[in-house]
Amino acid sequence: MFTGTADELRAREAQARELAEQAAALLDQIDALGLGAAGGQLHTPGGIIRNQPGRGWTVTDR
Repeated sequence: MFTGTADELRAREAQARELAEQAAALLDQIDALGLGAAGGQLHTPGGIIRNQPGRGWTVTDR
């Protein structure tokens, strides 16, 4: 459980969002290999990483 300040929490949430966006970019690169598209979604502290048809992997808020 996080026990820091509200400012520390916001900073960590922003960092988690950045990491989730990096993960989405990696998933796009994996799909680009043409070995078969992955499906579904991943739930992370930085948001939900979803595979959206025609848009690739994106990060959305919960």
